Amino acid sequence: MTAYEPDAWHDFLIMTGGASAALAGLLFVAVSLNLEQILKFTALPSLAAASISMLLAVVLACCFGLVPGQPAVALGIELLVLGSSTASLLFVLVSRSLSRLEQLGWRVSRLLMTAVSTIPMVVAGVSLMAGDGGGLYWLLVGVVASVTTATYNAWVLLIEIRR
Repeated sequence: MTAYEPDAWHDFLIMTGGASAALAGLLFVAVSLNLEQILKFTALPSLAAASISMLLAVVLACCFGLVPGQPAVALGIELLVLGSSTASLLFVLVSRSLSRLEQLGWRVSRLLMTAVSTIPMVVAGVSLMAGDGGGLYWLLVGVVASVTTATYNAWVLLIEIRR
């Protein structure tokens, strides 16, 4: 089944790794262009760091997935460690800024976007190690959520901050 064959995901990994690296570069530009404005809001530096971290996690997951001949179990371990560490980092970044945020909707959306962006990578890792449960299709969910969330956050940091 292709969900447990990393080689079958080669084109997907190439495309998403490259796109995520490009988006991370654009996010750095957005932050540097609006650094003074971003620093005026206590929650926005952590939003920028979380967004860059999400994209970096996608790039690293793609790098791990592109190792030739790597067994699915080894990739599963790598995704489990990467997803867990990224989730931990993002939840720390979000929780630091949550006490400073006033709107409940903003709090819930930040936590939800963090969970949806990171937990699927952990599930993908466990699933690959077990050889059951969806495999790399979970990575697809995490990649789509991470890229979508980071792009939305980049929009906030580049455009919405100036309104």
